[in-house]
Amino acid sequence: MSNTSATAFLFQSIGKNRRLLLEMARRDISDRYAGQMLGSVWAVIHPVMTVLVFIFIFAVVFRVKVDETLQIPGDHTLYMISGLIPWLVIADVLGRSSSIISHQASLVKQVVFPVEILPVKMVIATLPTFLIGFSGLLIYALATGRMSLGLLLYPVAAIPLYLFLFGVAFTLSAIGVFLRDIKEVVQMYSLVGVYIAPIFYFMDWVPTRLRPLLYLNPVTLFIETFHDAAYYGGVSSWLVWLLATGVGLFSLIIGAKIFARLKPHFGSYL
Repeated sequence: MSNTSATAFLFQSIGKNRRLLLEMARRDISDRYAGQMLGSVWAVIHPVMTVLVFIFIFAVVFRVKVDETLQIPGDHTLYMISGLIPWLVIADVLGRSSSIISHQASLVKQVVFPVEILPVKMVIATLPTFLIGFSGLLIYALATGRMSLGLLLYPVAAIPLYLFLFGVAFTLSAIGVFLRDIKEVVQMYSLVGVYIAPIFYFMDWVPTRLRPLLYLNPVTLFIETFHDAAYYGGVSSWLVWLLATGVGLFSLIIGAKIFARLKPHFGSYL
C-alpha cells in the first residue's frame, strides 16, 4: 500500500470508528480522575490553579517592576491568560503523545482495533481544558470591562491549533514506539516552551534581531492568533492567521503520513 493510500485509509478508519473515538475520548476524560474524591472537578481545578499561579507571578509580582520601566497598553493579565490557555492544551498533548501507543500495547496488538484513534481521542480529550479556560477568560473580560467582539474569534483560533496538535499527536505517538527517548526531548521542550513563546511578554519587548528565533517555535504563531482575538480585539495580521492555518494543515498531513507509514510495524516493537 502506498503512503497516500495508507494515509487515506487512516482518515477513513477514523471516520468509520467515530462513535468508538468519542466514547474513548469521554472515558479518557472521566478515567483520568477516577477514584478520586473530587473526581472530574480536578479537570477544572488544575487549569484554574495553573493560571492563577502564573497571574500571581507575572501580573502581580513582576508587574510592579515592569510598570517602573514600561507602559503596558491595555490589560496585561488578559493578554497573558489568552496565551496561557492554549499552552495548557499544547503541554497536555505533548506530555502524553509519545507514550499513548506504547502504553496501550494490548489494544495495539489486536488486529481489529483501529490504533489511529488513540492519538486522536487524546487530543479531543483536551477540549474540556480549553472550554473551561475560555469560559474563565470570558468571565474575566466581562468583570473587567474588556469584553469585545474579537473574543468570538477565540474559538476560531483553536481550529488551526487543533489541526496542528492532531499532527503532533500522530507524529510523536508513532515515533515514540520506536524511539522511547523522544519522551525526554518533549518533556524538556514542555518546560521551556512556555517561556520561548510570547505568552507573558509582548513581541515588541524582544530585540529585533532575536524575534525570528521565536518564530522558529511553531507555537508562537498560534499564541499570536489567540492574543489577536482576546487582547487586540480582532485580526492584527492576516499573514499570521494564514501561516497558522498552513502550519496546522501541514502538521496534520505529515503526521498522518508518518503514522500510516509506521503503523504496520507497531506490533513488532511492543
